[in-house]
Amino acid sequence: MGYVRSLVLISSTLFVLGTAGCGTDPNADRPAAENPAMGQPGHDHEAMLAEMAAAAAADHTDHDSMAGTDATDMPPDGSTTMQTASNQSETVDHSAHQMTPATGAAAGIVSIEPSVIQTIGVRTTTVEVRSLSREIRSTGRFEMDESGIHTVTVRTPGWIEALHVDYEGALVTKGQPLLDLYSPDLVATQEEYLLAFRNAQRMSASPIEGMAKDAERLLSAARGRLILWEISEDQIAELERTGKPMRTVRFNVPATGEVMRKSVTEGQHVQAGEPLLEIYDLSKIWLIADIYEQDLPWVQEGLPVRVELPYDPGKTFEGRVDHVYYMLDAKTRTARARIIMPGQRQVLKPGMYATVRIESKPLAPAPVVPEEAVIRTGEQDIVIVDLGDGQFAPTVVRIGILAGGSYQILHGLSGGERIVTRAQFLIDSESRLKSAVGAMTGHSH
Repeated sequence: MGYVRSLVLISSTLFVLGTAGCGTDPNADRPAAENPAMGQPGHDHEAMLAEMAAAAAADHTDHDSMAGTDATDMPPDGSTTMQTASNQSETVDHSAHQMTPATGAAAGIVSIEPSVIQTIGVRTTTVEVRSLSREIRSTGRFEMDESGIHTVTVRTPGWIEALHVDYEGALVTKGQPLLDLYSPDLVATQEEYLLAFRNAQRMSASPIEGMAKDAERLLSAARGRLILWEISEDQIAELERTGKPMRTVRFNVPATGEVMRKSVTEGQHVQAGEPLLEIYDLSKIWLIADIYEQDLPWVQEGLPVRVELPYDPGKTFEGRVDHVYYMLDAKTRTARARIIMPGQRQVLKPGMYATVRIESKPLAPAPVVPEEAVIRTGEQDIVIVDLGDGQFAPTVVRIGILAGGSYQILHGLSGGERIVTRAQFLIDSESRLKSAVGAMTGHSH
């Protein structure tokens, strides 16, 4: 308000000066030596500016001396009456506006009458020191656990003589028969093993030094080749017992799960390493959740997770965060979090969506203020501190994480202060106005 009145005063002064210059001056025709108004310092440009600054200072003094005004005599535009001097003093001490409050407080302490505090609805609260935690809510989609996917291949070319699991979706158990393979290479390797086996038996009683050991090394090499081709110990024992190579070799299911992506039929010729089918372990399933960039500091590996299904509200499943992927999606500004869920074949299926709730770990204790108490100007964050006795000081703070409607304060407050949570914008505006007027007054002097 003082700034506006100063502008009006300056404009009026210029108008009066302009009007005077256009009127009839009885001394205008007199020479400069006879005209007392010409050539005097009071009428030059610098003197005019000094008079205007003095008028602005006087207006600021009149504004500050309204301490005795009743709170009910408020202007009709709703502005409040701020008191900065004693109502028993006729001279305003402008040094009161330069008081320096606690560390971080800005210059320009504002004093407000109790009646005005009640009128404008000032509300305060105490700064608490506590830990903040946050519940991260997101959406996720179920995917198969990649560590539980088993691709079935053979390590030697051959023909599928019999396929014991012949359709997708079949539930299988580890160790049950899967397929019978005829492979000429595998038959030849069995014959080589039988020769090495018989030779080792003969050389075990040889009197020649080293012959028995050489025979054993040859037998061990042939045995290792069979094992590399996934011939089981029981099958090798059967080969030694019968002394005859098996025409077809049976391979068993490598893991318990469900058969997916079957790409082989009976009688088909297959190459070594060719994928025949996939078996998915159903005991575990992944839930991939999208975590927004601003929520990433709260999400860590090992955090508990609650999962709800859209089609079954009220039912909750438990899981945990297993991994947070490093890369961020540039389009959605999200990172993926992998959540391990217990497999439930009849309920949780790959491709389904779910609502994810991640409970973060509490942060280290720090001063905490309500979100509405912080004035964010874009360049700095300000909190109005209640100094008591109707005095308020804008204090610059550095805020941290926002959680549950409260800001973590990293610098500027230590806890225990009284801060304003309502009508703080009016107090901050008055403080800025008084600082501006004080600067103008100091410049004029």
